[in-house]
Amino acid sequence: MKKWILALVLTFSLGSLQAQLDFGLRAGVGLAKAGISDFNSAQQAIEDIEDAERELSYHAGIYFKIKTPVLFIQPEVIFSQVSQSVNAQQSGTTAKRSLELDMSRVDIPLLIGKQFGPLRLMAGPVYSANISDLSGNIDSDLKSGTFGYQLGLGFEIKKLLIDVRYEGAFSPWASNLIVDQTEYQVDLRTSQILVCLGFELF
Repeated sequence: MKKWILALVLTFSLGSLQAQLDFGLRAGVGLAKAGISDFNSAQQAIEDIEDAERELSYHAGIYFKIKTPVLFIQPEVIFSQVSQSVNAQQSGTTAKRSLELDMSRVDIPLLIGKQFGPLRLMAGPVYSANISDLSGNIDSDLKSGTFGYQLGLGFEIKKLLIDVRYEGAFSPWASNLIVDQTEYQVDLRTSQILVCLGFELF
């Protein structure tokens, strides 16, 4: 709550500095990866779970951009569809099986950046609210929301914004996974490499 109050105070302060407000649409794709650590199998059917390759994700939403002579603040509301997979190694064998983790969520980044001509540099926190259960062949105690961060660079050409960002996690999405009705303790986090296109409407 204190963070949001601070953001509002900062927004109104910037308003007194002749800030300009822009509004637009944003969409793009990403390469998402599930990172699993602190795996505890307790000699059950799965011995270990390994990270898989990055997989394609999608996002779309709106952004507001508050521009001042010093910096800009860019809050966004983004719907994201994230599809990932991990490799599970069966106990006592070398066989592996793929476990799919698909989720839908709403991301709310609050980016602060600096513009140098057409070049944009930005970073800030992001709150992600989960709006679906995991689909695929596993279950989990997905948290309702988590905090992470984004940082990146981009270009602004008239009304078009092109950004490349990295998104990481401060907190885990889940502390256990359920596979074949057996629970495993984990620390599940996601990271993404994002390519974002934005178009200023006004």
